[in-house]
Amino acid sequence: MAGKGTLSDEIPMDLSPRSRWMTRALGLSRGSLGLYFSDRRFLLLAIDLLVMSGALFLALWTRTTIFRDFEPVGYFPLQPIWWIVLILLWAPFALIFDCYNLRLASDPARSVVYAVACALIVSSAYLVIPVYSAPLTRSRLAWFLFAGIAVAGEGLWRLAYAWFFRQMPFVRRVLIVGAGGSGQALAAEIAKHGDYAGVQLAGFVDDNPDLRDQQVMAEYRVLGDSQDLAALAQRLDVADIVVAITNTQAIRPELMHALIECWIAGMCVVPMAIYYEQVTGAIPAEHLGQNLFALVGTHISLGLRLWLIFRRLADLVVGALGLVVTGLLFPFIALAIVLESPGPILYRQERVGRGGQTFWLAKFRSMVPDAERNGAVWATPNDDRRTRVGKFLRCTRLDELPQFWNVFNGTMTLIGPRPERPEFVERLTGSFPYFPIRHSVTPGLTGWAQVRFRYASSVDDSLQKLCYDLYYIKRRGPVLDALICLYTLRVLIRMEGS
Repeated sequence: MAGKGTLSDEIPMDLSPRSRWMTRALGLSRGSLGLYFSDRRFLLLAIDLLVMSGALFLALWTRTTIFRDFEPVGYFPLQPIWWIVLILLWAPFALIFDCYNLRLASDPARSVVYAVACALIVSSAYLVIPVYSAPLTRSRLAWFLFAGIAVAGEGLWRLAYAWFFRQMPFVRRVLIVGAGGSGQALAAEIAKHGDYAGVQLAGFVDDNPDLRDQQVMAEYRVLGDSQDLAALAQRLDVADIVVAITNTQAIRPELMHALIECWIAGMCVVPMAIYYEQVTGAIPAEHLGQNLFALVGTHISLGLRLWLIFRRLADLVVGALGLVVTGLLFPFIALAIVLESPGPILYRQERVGRGGQTFWLAKFRSMVPDAERNGAVWATPNDDRRTRVGKFLRCTRLDELPQFWNVFNGTMTLIGPRPERPEFVERLTGSFPYFPIRHSVTPGLTGWAQVRFRYASSVDDSLQKLCYDLYYIKRRGPVLDALICLYTLRVLIRMEGS
């Protein structure tokens, strides 16, 4: 057993000489500057914007002060709109280039290439915006200065991030309390995401004597029990204590006392469900047990109610515009479908919407006419039932155009969980009791699950998508909706539809 008597030097600290030097130089203990996933993305975004803004400022200052090519109005007074336009350009292109994918950001070569390409395209796009952008067009050298400084700055910053912010002072060490299914599920996600996102699993603590000192998964083992928790956490420089016990009534007084002791010592004590959300952007539906309230977010505030009203107005406007686009493209899409595969142009399906009410939606047919002669089955990413035209329609999402009618009439909205077929709803509800919660909101054309997970082609895939849908329902609001819109734009541009 890894109990009190075995808390010795045999527990590895995993500090490389470079990391030990950094820790001593900064006067820090490991984890004291540990960054969460959201912290890292914010840091990347903030420095990116500073680099781009600084490049614009230096280009204007150099041409005005050193070369004196601009009239004074070209540099003074500085116009805030110049930087606002630059930021508005950077955001969508950065998401399209996946600049805030932490896995990519931790790879120096790929991160530099993607960030430099994004900086070059943004600086080029900025050049052709009249009136609201800085007067760089008066001198070709001014634009080359802007683009050159932006490219060099982004490249150097991404190299610095990939090296510096993956060192141990910026890594958060995690100790999981509970080595059962929930704890192992979280450990698997940390193993998958933690290396590039600055989270390191130290091990498990569990009161089951049969598990003590056992290797639960990979190189991680049960290091002790409740009585060892505080000492282990201090020795291993743990930043986060994650309680992965589904039945909270089973928490013993000794464990509660140890958790409070860790809390007082400055460590974060977090339930597994919340930590899982932070790591994955999804809710662990399989590991909630009877804890329904883990799905409950903040109350429906006035701000959210106003946002939902605004969204309905947006649905009417975008739905009407979408119907106009559908009408314009209809003859061409219809001709392509009929020429390749005789049969109906539109394919109607019954879906389950808000409140469990069913409705009909239409799609441009992308499969052979008798694709479901044996009953409803899940489509797969490389489904051999697709026609060649259908493959193109699905990759570009053009097959979904007729659903703008559903958006316009209110049975669907622009952003929300994708509506499921009644046959699948019945099957999935039997497997996952939380599945019907998806029907508490209006289904959407695109959603968090669509931009974060691949096409669902099995029950297991549907469970994973449910985890993302529940996260959206809990966290929905203008910020998450805007993020989904930008990710959807990336999917469309890359033709990643299935």
